[in-house]
This record gives sequence, structure tokens and C-alpha cells, in this order.
Amino acid sequence: MQKIFVFIILGLFLLSGIGAAALHDTNITTEPVTVQTKLQRSPIRIQQSDNQEMVSIQLDETNTFLSNPGKPLLPKIVKTFELPFGVKDITISVESKERSVQYIDSLVKPSNFMIPLAVNSDTSLTNLKKMDTSVYNANKLYPESTYETKIGCGLNKDLDHVTFVTVEWYPVRYNPMTDKVVSYESADIDISYIPSDESIFAETASQDLVIISPSEFSEALQPLVTHKNNLDIKTTLKTVEDIYAEYDGYDEAEQIKYFIKDALETWDISYVLLVGGLKSVIHAKPRDNCNLGSSGWYLPVRYTNMYDDPAFPLASGIHDPGVISDLYYADVYKEGGEFADWDPNGDKVFLALGKPGVEDDENIDFYPDVSLSRLACRSIEEVNTVVNKIITYESSFIDPSWFEKMIVVSGDGFLDQEDLNIKWDTKEIDDGTYTIYAQSHNPDEEYGPIVSVTVTKDSSSESVITYSHDDHLIPEVSEALENGFPTVPIAEIVSISEGDVLGNTDVSFDPASKDYCNEFYFWANVSYVDEVLTIRGKSYDPKPYGN
Repeated sequence: MQKIFVFIILGLFLLSGIGAAALHDTNITTEPVTVQTKLQRSPIRIQQSDNQEMVSIQLDETNTFLSNPGKPLLPKIVKTFELPFGVKDITISVESKERSVQYIDSLVKPSNFMIPLAVNSDTSLTNLKKMDTSVYNANKLYPESTYETKIGCGLNKDLDHVTFVTVEWYPVRYNPMTDKVVSYESADIDISYIPSDESIFAETASQDLVIISPSEFSEALQPLVTHKNNLDIKTTLKTVEDIYAEYDGYDEAEQIKYFIKDALETWDISYVLLVGGLKSVIHAKPRDNCNLGSSGWYLPVRYTNMYDDPAFPLASGIHDPGVISDLYYADVYKEGGEFADWDPNGDKVFLALGKPGVEDDENIDFYPDVSLSRLACRSIEEVNTVVNKIITYESSFIDPSWFEKMIVVSGDGFLDQEDLNIKWDTKEIDDGTYTIYAQSHNPDEEYGPIVSVTVTKDSSSESVITYSHDDHLIPEVSEALENGFPTVPIAEIVSISEGDVLGNTDVSFDPASKDYCNEFYFWANVSYVDEVLTIRGKSYDPKPYGN
């Protein structure tokens, strides 16, 4: 974070494809409450996947999937319920109904693996497989259960404190060993719970916004406190020094979190603004131990211990050793309205996942209970700059178009490309001229341009096969590169070029250019062996996507 300041906003999670059923009731009762609903799936579509060797299974009106790397990619239906905050003894029953069975003659394609940004060029990838053999070689249905559930506490879209109950229903299950697909038409969901007998929050808010900072920044922040109060946003400032003196906790970050909990319950606050970044502009100690950055920070940060050490595409040894997460401060409560310390097993290693020699922390809540941001200022001068900007923005007339402009930094949107990987056996065809065509389309039936490569089959000549990677010359891509994406789906043939000769000699090589991700997926390799041409290339849909 080498910027003058970083403003991190932790708001509500927006989950694609998830429906929310609002069940919040202000009438408090200690009698059990039951909620019932029914899920219905849309028609199933089983179709050949892009590589023609596997099939994909989809539901017509559902675009969410059970996606575990290397395991079969299967559709799921997600339903989220909102119960009152702090309810107890939640029980969930899901009964899948109207079971049917069919058999397929191809494997269901596996879910994709995430690709790390850093790659060890010495790592051998030739023997790595994309399919999880523990599933594909097992004679049992995947997934083992027809549903999974998650319970947590957080803010809903109206910024009310609620209990979230999320049900993931798997209407399609698959046995790779027997080629059996089991599906269900519907599911009955029953949820029961005991309401909390009292509310932990104040009936009226005495403060709206709490600013937390070191005392060194207090004077520079006073104009912001005054400005917010003048806007009728009841605002107060609390220094970290006062928090450390008044609140207990395992470390400084937990002490601050306990203060935020107290402010929520005593003042019924809606917003928290943390102010403070690294203490040095040039060099500072970012991390004191596996959990915390404190001594080098004006306001501490919580580090996670989530280790990403993937079996594919990299060999062991490259991992993410945990990152800074201010969500820790915002995720105050877990199921039942209990304090969420992010250390459920009590081993004092916070939010551990996949860390060698450390037990995983399971059932972390992750739902924010307060809107929280940080101004990662590293000096009083930076505080003054940011405070003046905020006051100016909120006090002066601003051209409305300013609020419609945004700079977005994202990853590569083309990682969804598929390898053509088509084998053409030319042994039985006559010598002559042949044209290979390729076209890409997406599920919305949007078709891209037809590309073609004309080659000659000449059994009396040596083979001449060259590599060609020039999709930037396709008019639709060229125009998008100049004027901006997205554009239509694109296909390109790279393993043979216009005018090449399929002769009586074998040709195989990897492109010297080491084209994008070819070391993982081999989409650019050239192979003409025993008169079999492997047509390699790519098909991609250059639009924003994600799942």
C-alpha cells in the first residue's frame, strides 16, 4: 500500500445468484418459530463442453455452481433467509424430492483451478492433472449430501442486524464411475429457531459514526468531527490509547474490536472510520507476528493465516501466507449474537486455513456487522489532506458526472479461455487443399467472427507447419483494443498457419514465445504426428465475468 492513503470500505456482501427471504420480526417471543419454503429447479441441460470430450450440466434458470477445483462442476441453487438477530437453537431440514436417474456417456467436466500470479519457471507441470481422482475414481455420488448450510450474523441491505441462514441445494449429483446422474425436482426447507429474549442494542442511536485514531491525529481530525456533526451525523472520536486503557483483549486489534462491539451495543452506531496506516513513508515493520501488525502501524491491522498452497498448477512451496483484513473489525458477531473472535479453536492463530501444523479455523462468520472504512494515513499532513478533501466534497457543489466515473483495477478477464484441442486424422483423406474454420459463441447465443486457415495435404512433401498467434488482427478484437472491451466471443487457430503443408514428416514443438498460460494448459503447442494434426488455439468471451 504505497499510496498517500488507502480508503477501504467494508459493506454488505453482494452475492451473485442468491435470493434473500426477509423474515425479520420485531415481536419478541421465546416460543419456537418455524419457517418453511419450497425450492424448485428449472430444466436440466446436458451438453458437450468446449473440448468435446466432456459434458457440462446446467439448469436453464440458474447460473450458480458447486465449484471445487478438480471436482465435477455441478449446478446449485442458493437461498438466504433473514431471521431476527441473536436467535438460538437453529435447526435446518432440507428434503429433496422427486428423484430421477439417467446415465451419460461422457465425464462431467471439472471445475477450474485458480491460477496464482507468481509462477516458478522451474516447476514441472507435465504430470499435473486437472481432475480430482478422489472424486472421479470413487464409486459414489458427488456431492455426498444434497445440501449445505451456513449461519451467521450481519447487516442486511437495510443495515439492520439480522441472522443469515443460507442453504445451498444441490439438485444434481453425479457418480463418475457408473456415469449416473441423479437429479431432484424440488426441495422442502424447514427452519426452526428460538428468538432472543432481549435486544443487545440501544433503542435509539446516541452516536452514528465513531472515528478511531492515535492521539497524534486527534487535532487534525477535529474539523472532520465538527463537519460530520454539523451534517447531523452524530460523530465522536476515540483514540487507540484510550481503548488500550479501557478494554481487554488478546492483542491490540482485539481490544479495538471489543470497543467497536461496546459502541454498537451502547450507542447503536452505524459507521466506524479507522484512521492510521504505517508509521513510516519509507520503511516500516508491517507484521509483528502471524496475527498482527502493530508496532509499525498508527492503528493495528489483523493478518489472516489463510495459506493458499495449491496442488495445481504449482508444486508445493508457493503460497499466500495470509493478508491484512479490516473485515476483522467489522465482523463483530457470529451465530447467536456471540463475539466473533476469528479464533474458534482457541489456539491463538487467527483465521487459519491450510497453514502447516495448525488446525483450521472453521465456521468463520465473515458477515460485517457495521459499515467500516480505513484512511491509511501515515502522517498528520496526510490526515489534513484527506480531511480537507472530504469536507470539500461534502460541502461544495460537485458536478454530478463526477460520481459516475470510476477507476476499477481487476484481474485478467480472459482467463476463461478454452483450448480448441481438436484432433484431425488425415490418413484417409486425399491430397489437396483444405480449409479449417472456427467460431466461438457464448451461452447467450452471441456468435463471433468465423476464422479460417487453408492448408495443403501433400503426402509427397515434407511437412511445413508454423505457429501463428495474431488474434489482435481480428477486426472485432482490433476495434476493441482501440475503443475498449467488451466485444463478441473470439476463436483463433494457432497450431497451423495459412499455406502450411501437411506432409510425410512429423512436426511438434512448443512456441518459443511462451504464450499466455501455455505452460499450464498447452493450448499453443504444435503437433502433427502420424498424420494426425492437433488443432490448438483458443476460444474466449472478452467480457467481465466471475463466479
